[in-house]
Amino acid sequence: MVTDRPPRGRKARREFDQSDALTTLVPLPDPSGLQGRALRLEQAVAGGEPRSVKAEGESILALLAETYRISVPALRVLGARPRSVWEGGHSELFGDYDFEQERIRVWMRTAVLGKVTSFRGLLHTLLHEFCHHLDRQGLGFLETPHTRGFHSRVDELYHLALATPPGKRRPLVWIRMGSVWRIDWSKLRFSPSGG
Repeated sequence: MVTDRPPRGRKARREFDQSDALTTLVPLPDPSGLQGRALRLEQAVAGGEPRSVKAEGESILALLAETYRISVPALRVLGARPRSVWEGGHSELFGDYDFEQERIRVWMRTAVLGKVTSFRGLLHTLLHEFCHHLDRQGLGFLETPHTRGFHSRVDELYHLALATPPGKRRPLVWIRMGSVWRIDWSKLRFSPSGG
C-alpha cells in the first residue's frame, strides 16, 4: 500500500494532513457485534454465493454506519475482478466507492482464475471502501485521500473485526519514498526478534 501524493492546494493539503494525523477512530463499533458479523461474512464467502456475501456485508456496513451516525452506503457484490494489463505489469480492482451514489462495490472472484477471493481480502476491501464513505460523511474529508491515517483507520477496524489480540497486532510501519509513503511489509510479517 502506498499513500497518495500530498495535494498542492492549501485547503486540500490541510485536509490531507488532518487525515494523515487521524490514526484511530472514536468510538469503535461494538466488538462482539462486529466480530459476529465478520464470522458470518466469512461463512458466506466460503459458500461462494454473492447474495449471501452481500447480505452479510450489508450487516457490517449497517453496524458501522450506526456507530458513526452516518448513512448506510449501498453495496454491490460482483464477480471476477477487473484487470488491467500493460507491458511490464498488471493491476486488479478489489473494490471501489462511488462518491455520487454513496455505493461500495467489491469483487469476490480473482481476475484470472475466477476463484472465490479470500475472506480476509474481501473484509479488508469492504472496510477500506467504508472508510472512504466515513471520511466524507463523518470526518469531513471530502477528497478522502489515501493517507497513513486512512490506512491506520482501516487497519483498526480490520483487526477489531478479526478479534486480533492487542499483543498480536503490529502497528503499520511506513517507509518514505519521495513525497509518498509505503508500508514496510517485512516489519509486519516478522516479529522484532526475527521469528
